[in-house]
Amino acid sequence: MPEPLDHLYVAGFSEARPFKSTLSVRKAAIPARNRTTHGRQLLQQLVVLARNAEEVALERKALDLPPHLGITIVLEISPRGLLDYKQLEWRREGIEVLSVIEGDTSDIVALHVPEGGLAAFEKRIQDYLDKNTKAGKPANAALVDVIANFRRAAFDELWTDDHAPLPAADAPQWFQLWLRRAGTPVATRDQFVELAQRLDLGILVESGFISFPGRVVVAARATRSALERAISLLDLVAEIRSVAATAEFFLSDLTPADQVDWVRNLESRLQFSDPARAPYVTLLDTGVNHGHPLLAQGLDSADMYAIDPAWLHADHDGHGTQMAGLTLHGNLTNPLASSDSYLVPHRLESVKILPPIGQNSPHLYGPITTQVTAAVEKPHPARRRTFAMMTTAVGKSTGLPSEWSATIDQLAFGSNGSSEEDAATLPPVTPRLFVLSAGNVPWPAWTNYPDVNDLSPIESPAQAWNALTVGAYTEMTDIDLGKWPSLVPIGPSGALSPSSSTSVSWRRAWPFKPDVVAEGGNGCLDAGPQVIVGPESLRLLTTHHDMTQALLTESGDTSAATAEVARLCAHLSDRYPTYWPETLRALVIHGARYTGPMRATLPIVPIKRHKETLLRRFGYGAIEGGNSLFSTTTQPTLVLEEKLTPYRENGANITLNGVNMHALPWPAAALQDLGEASVALRVTLSYFIDPNPSQRGWQSKFRYQSHGLRFAVKGATETAARFGQRINKIERDEAAGLGDPEAMHDPDLAGWFLGAQLRSRGSVHSDVWMGTAAQLAEKSHIAVFPVGGWWKDWKEAGLYASEVRYSLVVTLEALEAVDIDLYTPVLTQIQTPIVVTVPV
Repeated sequence: MPEPLDHLYVAGFSEARPFKSTLSVRKAAIPARNRTTHGRQLLQQLVVLARNAEEVALERKALDLPPHLGITIVLEISPRGLLDYKQLEWRREGIEVLSVIEGDTSDIVALHVPEGGLAAFEKRIQDYLDKNTKAGKPANAALVDVIANFRRAAFDELWTDDHAPLPAADAPQWFQLWLRRAGTPVATRDQFVELAQRLDLGILVESGFISFPGRVVVAARATRSALERAISLLDLVAEIRSVAATAEFFLSDLTPADQVDWVRNLESRLQFSDPARAPYVTLLDTGVNHGHPLLAQGLDSADMYAIDPAWLHADHDGHGTQMAGLTLHGNLTNPLASSDSYLVPHRLESVKILPPIGQNSPHLYGPITTQVTAAVEKPHPARRRTFAMMTTAVGKSTGLPSEWSATIDQLAFGSNGSSEEDAATLPPVTPRLFVLSAGNVPWPAWTNYPDVNDLSPIESPAQAWNALTVGAYTEMTDIDLGKWPSLVPIGPSGALSPSSSTSVSWRRAWPFKPDVVAEGGNGCLDAGPQVIVGPESLRLLTTHHDMTQALLTESGDTSAATAEVARLCAHLSDRYPTYWPETLRALVIHGARYTGPMRATLPIVPIKRHKETLLRRFGYGAIEGGNSLFSTTTQPTLVLEEKLTPYRENGANITLNGVNMHALPWPAAALQDLGEASVALRVTLSYFIDPNPSQRGWQSKFRYQSHGLRFAVKGATETAARFGQRINKIERDEAAGLGDPEAMHDPDLAGWFLGAQLRSRGSVHSDVWMGTAAQLAEKSHIAVFPVGGWWKDWKEAGLYASEVRYSLVVTLEALEAVDIDLYTPVLTQIQTPIVVTVPV
């Protein structure tokens, strides 16, 4: 086995260039309507809306409410997909897009229209009826022809929770209310509370809230009918969503035999790193009983917290202690059976987020996550930590952002999580790494494996773009048939664990989740359809919370898999203490590989759809610590941590700004010596986005991500100049004699496993190219460039000039058994880097 080496940190091999995208937008044709009939119909509907506005104004006056709040209206856009809803945000008239509900053939767009704002629509429609463009078409036809109807907004149109049914009219329940931002978040919440109290409708608003760009989210207990009246009169509500059910864990009650001697033996061999320099994993769970002999040295009592001090810090459930054992040691089977000394390079912090009796009120999880983040960071702000959470909100999800997942994205990006944070201020640079469980398929449903896994969507908050979301696979299939002759393992070795949820049922536009999978154990069928969780040989061994019963117990599912990934993150942080959280995430994903059974789910000639399903089941594959942690002479990994300003002001517009061209230190001569030998080039780009989770048409210019980045790699037959012209319109326009610019494409496209389009989802992009060593010798240039985001579209937020970070991880790998050193030639070059910077 090749000797493990440190990864190669590359700095200075980059050139910043001005950038303009080569992509062009092709607009679909707008269907023609009968001009007179359609225009008059819409004008009549506006007359009705104007009467509604007058009636609301009178009601407000009678209740002594502010008179100039405006009304909320709905536009039905048909056919869907022909209008960028940013075009309906008319700031001069004060008209704001609140939400977009996508339908099969049409979209429902809710708008807030201030007093007198309906006249803006009336004028455009009147011009449509009376005026023509120079081309002889009706004025404003691109807008008016796609508006099928105007109507007054009701509860249904503001209910944006597409996986939850509409609530009953008179049954009190908790709701998430997404309020239009009016001043500071506190002022917005207080204004809503004050006005709701004046109405005396029994609307109870919790004190906790979370702030996003343009929105403040509060939890309110009310009836649907009360909210309908509040919407009519207050008009501060942009969206209404349900509140997720409280989290639950799917645990087995199987307890293995007491193994006191094993535990004491391992305890005597344990060595822990110095707390002052060790990285930490912060467990957000049921608490930890840290008196356990395998946990005591890795978790100080001062590092134990609880949301409510009355809960104390102890683990009454058992789950947190199980996760602590797995996070520190992994599956205890191997270290217990060994006689070697055993180093644990990291330590734990524990935050009890679930009560010892009952359940959390399922109102807003975002403020809870913000609270616990602040609790552990305040006393030790300089600690390197990975946040690990195995708690999910039970219930179907569609992949759309929730307030919980968006809060995690916000915290990971670098927000301090303060509700007072002004959206117009530049974001602080304090990124965080979160590792989240994908959520589990309930064990009684395992009889329908693997179909049930495709139908069981990943649970909130695991759709967070910036988090490492973890699913489960299994290699545990060994059963003592002498003891269990009727048992048959459910999942084959190397395949999906029967507990793992997936994102197969999500919309195609949303990121692939999970990001990776790790060992989650297996289950069995006993004499047909009877599901058995286990036996013990199919589960992971870990620490028991009640030492009066036993020192060891079993665990599994996506919780155990998440603990293993958090452990890998801590080992990475220990080996590379200066690496960014974005880099640690990239290395975990970069090191993952698909097992044979995973690849066997693909047909012989897979197409895009098949590969997408593979990603939505397994992410980028099963984690492999060796790949993530180490390089070898035949498999060097280059790590770059760079910055880029994606946008700039160009007159009245915000445009794309610059591209970073990386001319990497490359073992070209060594690769050329290998000639036609098979090699692989693996590239992973990782960055964190600032979220914008209000449902305003995320696939239009109201994007969820603040910014997007992409990478492109030079083709083996391209010159460096030609590569720059292929990806950058500025360089293309400056060159002469290029022929047909539209014909410029990656000449090595067929060698990529995913390709540029499929790998572009979310905020981490990973792909592998395979070819010959001679070809790879010429592929030393990688460009990182921006695409659109809400920072670009929302000029008023003032964030377009923000600098962003990204990590680029590149591995060259000889796929054949060859005696070659690809590592040393790179190491030699990076010892004397060349820095080239061109002002943008």
